[in-house]
Amino acid sequence: MVASIANPEPKYKGTRHNVGSYILDRIVTQEWQEFKPFESHANLPHGIYSTSVETESKRANLFFFKSIYLFMNLQGRPIAETWSNFSRVQLTKYSPALVIIHDELQIPLGKIQIRRQNTSARGHNGLRSINESMGMGYTKIGIGIGKPKNTTHEKGVADYVLSSFTQDELMCLASNVVPQVTSILDEMASGKHVFEVFDPQTDSKRKKS
Repeated sequence: MVASIANPEPKYKGTRHNVGSYILDRIVTQEWQEFKPFESHANLPHGIYSTSVETESKRANLFFFKSIYLFMNLQGRPIAETWSNFSRVQLTKYSPALVIIHDELQIPLGKIQIRRQNTSARGHNGLRSINESMGMGYTKIGIGIGKPKNTTHEKGVADYVLSSFTQDELMCLASNVVPQVTSILDEMASGKHVFEVFDPQTDSKRKKS
């Protein structure tokens, strides 16, 4: 299950905080033509979903979910409940894994970062809400949005993540970021990355050696 977290759409559509939603939209509409348009479902009250119509493809294992009805700091419940329902069904056939796509201030625009299960929220309110609801047993794909210039003030940062991308920035996302994410999702569909778990003790020993 690949889920994007965001503020309510369409009101906040196109803002930096909602970049994960933009990326999944772009993949479904422009990159992976075998995926159905996002739609609602009675069993998915917290968002909309998309799946592949090709049952034999490795991408058939991917389930896209966009949580777009609640604010970012309330993403824990929609993600936890949707994941619980999805994994319960998938456990009969597969080893399900959860991937969250989110905006990341610590990474420049045009870059992305994969982070293993059990890594911190880095102050991201959406990730913090998920951690509080279901723990840290999920993989993250952070989409770089960069930091606001000339401010570290909390209000300045809040205004920045709620602002819309410029046309040049959208072009950067479409030409640089979307291809990176599609490549990673293809790898994840084959089981790469999604079962890697961060272990503080093991990783600290590796750094010392």
